[in-house]
Amino acid sequence: MSNKVLYILICLTFIINSCGSRNFIELNDDVAMVERAIFQVDSIFKKVDDSVTLVFVKNNQLYINQTNYDGFNSITKEQVPELERLNSSDWKLLMSNIKFLQKNSINGFSRTRYSFIRFIYKDEPGEAYMLRYIALDSGNLSLDHTGYKLLDRKSNLVLFSGR
Repeated sequence: MSNKVLYILICLTFIINSCGSRNFIELNDDVAMVERAIFQVDSIFKKVDDSVTLVFVKNNQLYINQTNYDGFNSITKEQVPELERLNSSDWKLLMSNIKFLQKNSINGFSRTRYSFIRFIYKDEPGEAYMLRYIALDSGNLSLDHTGYKLLDRKSNLVLFSGR
């Protein structure tokens, strides 16, 4: 009888683990490629005015702060005044990297008061206070005293939970 229970527990564990978890970094593409895309978005976002705090893409809609700019795939730089400081090559690089990151369940990014940009990972409806974030750690990222909880690390990518 105990062998059957053990077998059922092993099967359940396997099924749960195979469904994926928001507490581990699971990417569709190579980690180095995702790191490069995050680095590029981070670099471009630093050129944008500090009043732009959140950029988010959901259901092919681009949101900047609270403004919805509609069709992400067809939007032009001229339609987004918050990003007018970007030159055309930065704009194209930003848009292509955002599309790439979306394939890897990264749908948005925002500034933090801790001097780094966090990327929203595997956003789930109704989980506003338990968001998962990814940041690029180039050796100086510290989550000490931030209230964030470290969940996983893959190469230079760090996954942490919201506060």
